[in-house]
Amino acid sequence: MSASQPEGRRVLAISAHPDDADFTSGGSIARWQAEGWIVHLAVCTDGSKGSHDPAVEPARLAARRQEEQRAAAETLGIADVVFLNHPDGELNGVPDLVAHLTWLFRRIRPHRLLSWDPWRHYELHPDHRAAGLAALDAVLATGNPHYFPPQLAEGLTTHQVPEVYLYGADEPDAWVDVTATFERKLAALACHRSQVARLPGLAEDMQRCNARYGRQKGYTYAEAFKVLHPFCDT
Repeated sequence: MSASQPEGRRVLAISAHPDDADFTSGGSIARWQAEGWIVHLAVCTDGSKGSHDPAVEPARLAARRQEEQRAAAETLGIADVVFLNHPDGELNGVPDLVAHLTWLFRRIRPHRLLSWDPWRHYELHPDHRAAGLAALDAVLATGNPHYFPPQLAEGLTTHQVPEVYLYGADEPDAWVDVTATFERKLAALACHRSQVARLPGLAEDMQRCNARYGRQKGYTYAEAFKVLHPFCDT
């Protein structure tokens, strides 16, 4: 990542669940926002299965998790959050997910996509795999007028996403120094009370994780990504 970027550049983060982007990339999102990037977030599922308590009502949990995600987004400086509200745990069966993400890409026109690495070895959560694959499929579709042409008839135009940051990667090749924004990341995670209440020592766990990434590049805290340039000629 270059030391400076023109203001007004746009990031679109695609997460499977509320809190995914904050746990994996909250420090980077806060840093990019401080550098002048405009960050958008799309959450694919309703998060209604994010509890092991059989007494929890899924609809109430989904509503609560939306509130938590909005609060976390405000903490990180995310400009807006879109909830696609597909059933939690069933994202790989959604037939129009790529079309919907393509519509978002063509509307927001991001310079950088942020999402799950769907090729992570032994990734067990089907929603993580599905969100990452759909996001990458939408990158290709967004730039091709033969994909979902009714969107173009509605006034949207094709768009090439020049840069993709994948989190949860087994083999990262880019590290973002989040030392200055690490506390904002922790504050965003604290907004997800329905999730972090059962995670004692969350701050210590995050410190260890992001410090481990940081040591690889000489930073106090870092987040790591696999970076793709889909339309690069070289």
